Amino acid sequence: MSESIIYLSYTINNKTPLYGNKGNPLIRKTNQMEKGDTSNNSELILSAHTGTHIDAPYHFYEKGMTIDQYAPEFWICYHPYVIDINVDLEEIITLNKIKEQLDHLPKNTDLLIIRTGFGKYRKKNVKMYTLHNPGIASEIGEWLRKYRQIKMIGFDFISLSSYANRELGRMAHKTFLAKMEFNGLLMEPILIIEDMDLSKLNKSMEKVIVSPLRFHSSDGSPVTVMGWVK
Repeated sequence: MSESIIYLSYTINNKTPLYGNKGNPLIRKTNQMEKGDTSNNSELILSAHTGTHIDAPYHFYEKGMTIDQYAPEFWICYHPYVIDINVDLEEIITLNKIKEQLDHLPKNTDLLIIRTGFGKYRKKNVKMYTLHNPGIASEIGEWLRKYRQIKMIGFDFISLSSYANRELGRMAHKTFLAKMEFNGLLMEPILIIEDMDLSKLNKSMEKVIVSPLRFHSSDGSPVTVMGWVK
């Protein structure tokens, strides 16, 4: 059976939406050959949490690891798993809503992807996408850290935090990223991939590579995500 590679991340441009509809990144040409310069060159001014990006533990935990501290093999996920759910505007996805699907999550899953279809708003209604997005409850992060060993979670809306329920979102981020012990053992954090493009994902995946922009002491980073599908 043949396989192909698809992007699961968006390209960043000057119209890339940000959480809370707080402006856009700036990408500008500083040199242009068509204007007589000897080369083309660009300048990027953007948040580490722009477009498809990943949150590191340091984002919500002062002693947490930063993106640049992870080994290269960490970014390869050999056992991705996708679950599909429907969501309402501003809905907080609870453990009860997806518990049955999580119970079927293979023990070796290293990347959990939640596909909701909410990405449809990214182009047609930016305010809806950035201000009325769903979020994920803390209890899901707690369950995953206790009963599975995934490295990352990703989804097709702009943030783990529903903008309409930001306090719950902050609690959820800490549950996924900060220090946690269970039965006397330290549980590994779960990094969070936000604002994924899952529109082309219509087949099962064999492998996913998450490639972050690595910079010193990074609390998060834009990522290019590629999936091998069959």
